[in-house]
Amino acid sequence: MHQTATNFFGIVVRRQRYKERDALVTILTKEYGFRTFLVRSTQNSKSKISGSVITFSYGEYSGVVRDDGLSYLNSASNIKQFDEIVQDIELNAYATFLFDLYHEAFIDDPVPDNWYRELFKALLYIDNGYDAQIIVNIMQMKLLDAFGVKPNMDACVVGGETEGVFDFSVLLGGLICSNHFDNDIHRLHIPKRIICFLRLFSKINLDQVGKIEIKENNKDLIQHAIDAIYLGTVGYYPKSKTFIDKMKRWRF
Repeated sequence: MHQTATNFFGIVVRRQRYKERDALVTILTKEYGFRTFLVRSTQNSKSKISGSVITFSYGEYSGVVRDDGLSYLNSASNIKQFDEIVQDIELNAYATFLFDLYHEAFIDDPVPDNWYRELFKALLYIDNGYDAQIIVNIMQMKLLDAFGVKPNMDACVVGGETEGVFDFSVLLGGLICSNHFDNDIHRLHIPKRIICFLRLFSKINLDQVGKIEIKENNKDLIQHAIDAIYLGTVGYYPKSKTFIDKMKRWRF
């Protein structure tokens, strides 16, 4: 626990009003993981820090970071925003869901540097007009590793086959080929083309995402498949996923 102010890089995850003048601001810090900060006088029009703790802002912050209870934020500098995410309710929803997945995967521990960089890159891609669902779906497949339930997406978990028709088995922890479908009567029955996308998503680098073009009906099937994998392996979803599901229904 730090009793004196320390400097750190962070991304503002959420902000809520606290009492009359202040705010509670959750920041995903690069050094300490998720921390909630008390920020004084954010409701004051003369506040110098209020604009620096808007949700989806990021930059250099300074404050007292505590492992237990509230931390305290003192100042901020070089602050930028994911402007498109701030202004678009759909992008906002996907970014919030991604934050929540990270929180569930890493709890209160510091996020490893490679994972932190991947999150920041994902947010940049979403902010720059790439398909938010596809970006998040790719991150979901990768995050199964962080949840400790990384499936075998390379070959059949029973016989090691790398070619043929595959499905996904929650029970067996990955792909099973048609030769071994009888090994799991509860396999997920995921269409062949969707299995191909899931295998791709588990391997692809975000830098390659611009080359992916997916029809809307396939995107829905991909999401349903990942939902089934998460519910079968991780066991739950953050509540923010419910809002994304509602948004999809609003389209029809």
